[in-house]
Amino acid sequence: MQKNEISPVEQPSEEKEIEKKVHTYPSSSSRGPKNWDRIAKEAEEEEKNEKYDGDQAVNRLFQQIYADSSDEVKKAMMKSFTESKGTVLSTNWDEVKRDKVDCKPPSGMEFKKW
Repeated sequence: MQKNEISPVEQPSEEKEIEKKVHTYPSSSSRGPKNWDRIAKEAEEEEKNEKYDGDQAVNRLFQQIYADSSDEVKKAMMKSFTESKGTVLSTNWDEVKRDKVDCKPPSGMEFKKW
């Protein structure tokens, strides 16, 4: 081997260089560029681990059901909720697509048209 040649073992691998590169965006910050991918991942983890109480827990449950459901379930939820004026929430599209969804207020309450 000549002095100017680098052995194949010493040559940097292009694949390793690509893996090491992190998405950095131009910044005028005095602290330098931020790794927004890492920050987004941390925010998602915090959101998953966050504990909710009362109404927040119920809202979070419905948001998860809606986000993880099929298009038919989403259509059923939207149609039942809007046609019943917020008193019914159904996930069964076969049941909801047939008729208009009636307003069913909670027991002890009555619905008034304004």
